[in-house]
Amino acid sequence: MFGFGKKKEHDNSSINFSDNSYVPKKQKVSLEKSKVSLEKHLVSLKKDKNIDLMKHICRVEVYIDISGSMRGRYQSGKMQSALTRLFPIALKFDDDGVMPVSAFGDGCYPLEPMTMENYETYVETEILSKFRIDEGTQYSPFVKQAIGRAGEDSQYPLFNIVVTDGNCWDREESDDAFRESSEHKTFFQCVGIGHENFTYLKKIDDLDGRKVDNTAFVKINELEDLSDEELYEKLLEQYPQWLQDMHLI
Repeated sequence: MFGFGKKKEHDNSSINFSDNSYVPKKQKVSLEKSKVSLEKHLVSLKKDKNIDLMKHICRVEVYIDISGSMRGRYQSGKMQSALTRLFPIALKFDDDGVMPVSAFGDGCYPLEPMTMENYETYVETEILSKFRIDEGTQYSPFVKQAIGRAGEDSQYPLFNIVVTDGNCWDREESDDAFRESSEHKTFFQCVGIGHENFTYLKKIDDLDGRKVDNTAFVKINELEDLSDEELYEKLLEQYPQWLQDMHLI
């Protein structure tokens, strides 16, 4: 669905990829069980809140933090499990059976999309073997990329899931980018993992100068502590309201 740009080259000389500490543990997450859990949650939304997303179509893209503090989560397999649990959202809502993924740190770097063929080893093959997990944390690069994605195809809304463990270093530039993004059919569901205070993401809902509130934030210390249905409930909590505000449902 998307045309990916050339990925920035990274110097991986400081990483010994033969070191087993860089090989994720085999994931215990079941994609099929996660898909069933998502369906159950969508049924509950329709029944309990009269929100029908059963046949909803949108473009789903995931942005993952590759700052230095995230390294252990990639090495341990936690990020592999997280991406596997996010994949059903793309399979359900998108129309092409793939989930575009980009890494962000000092910049934003489109990766190979996650597919049914590569999802089981995605972190190992597409991230750990190609990137140093040691960048800073800037949000404006992925917001600007999402704006570009929205401009490429405005037929369907763009649902962006952002996974990060820290506050950004570029608040003013991020403010401007989020303001611009609100003019487009693009929504950001930000997920803060770990024990950071996430001051910026907590306040972004109150950012002035936007057409609509197109951001949501949820703090989850450890994603694996939530069941699939609890996770999907949190991720989809504010998205329907944005769809209504944009007159898309």
